[in-house]
Amino acid sequence: MIAALSLAFSKVELLGVTVKKPPSKQQPNKNKKGNPKNNKNGKDKGKGKEKTEAQKRKEMQAKAAEQRKREAAEAEKRRKELLAAEKKRLRGRITVAKGEIQEAALGIKQIETRFAKSRSGRKKLVAAFRMVLNKEETEALPAVRTRLERVSLQLSEEAKAWQKVAGNLSALAESCKKLTSPSAASGSQEGNAAEFEDKVLSIKRKLATIEHSLKTEESRQKSHAFLLLAGVAELFQGKVSFTEKEKQSIRALSN
Repeated sequence: MIAALSLAFSKVELLGVTVKKPPSKQQPNKNKKGNPKNNKNGKDKGKGKEKTEAQKRKEMQAKAAEQRKREAAEAEKRRKELLAAEKKRLRGRITVAKGEIQEAALGIKQIETRFAKSRSGRKKLVAAFRMVLNKEETEALPAVRTRLERVSLQLSEEAKAWQKVAGNLSALAESCKKLTSPSAASGSQEGNAAEFEDKVLSIKRKLATIEHSLKTEESRQKSHAFLLLAGVAELFQGKVSFTEKEKQSIRALSN
């Protein structure tokens, strides 16, 4: 039987017919690549994980940017609040300074009134001395006349200083007027406020100096008037005659 089969196979081979052998079980090749579908799923999972990480980074960056934006907005808001508070503080300083300059302006007006009164008194005093010393009868009382001449000369010398004080008062009134104008210290910067305060302080100091000079002048006028009245009394006792009008002008000096 076996021999017959072998012979039959030989004949078949001779006729050019190839008989395929049944497939045999093959061992899996470890080096052979796996299922492409499984590989694709693995790649997709890797890509998904990578995408998730990138998304997280993007979200974190967006949150960080939003935080920086919020902090910048808060810082800007705080800066504006501080700037507004500083401007308000400077405006407050200028308001206080303007109140002081208004008080100084009122003081200047009062001094101007006193100054005008003192100037009028000085003119009357100078005229009274001139009237008395022009009387020839006073030569009979040389001691009294010499004393009155000395006071009259002193009064003339004081007039120069008094004119200077008058000029200072006029300039001070003009400066005060400029500082009380709406355009004065219109800015809110530190330099503007400080400069305005310095000007106000300067005016107050000058005003105090002028007021002191005025008090000195008023005191001197009273002293000169007293010496003139005393001298006139001596002249009257020495038989020096005075008209009623002259007597009235002399009496007016005591007011």
